[in-house]
Amino acid sequence: MSQNQNILKEVKPKLLALVEELVAKGAERSAVIYMIEKESTQLRDPVDDRSDRQIDEPSNDWPAAGRSQ
Repeated sequence: MSQNQNILKEVKPKLLALVEELVAKGAERSAVIYMIEKESTQLRDPVDDRSDRQIDEPSNDWPAAGRSQ
């Protein structure tokens, strides 16, 4: 078995421990699992954070902007 496969075997027990920890703190099990799925999807398909930002255009309020030549 490769080193990668050995390391990946740690994922399930760590996720189970995380779910149990958050449930013990009062979270609903289904909500914890939902958030893990949601965050996992975002890790797999990262969204470009800049896509929803407004681009600031230079202002056109300098003195000669309104005049036509």
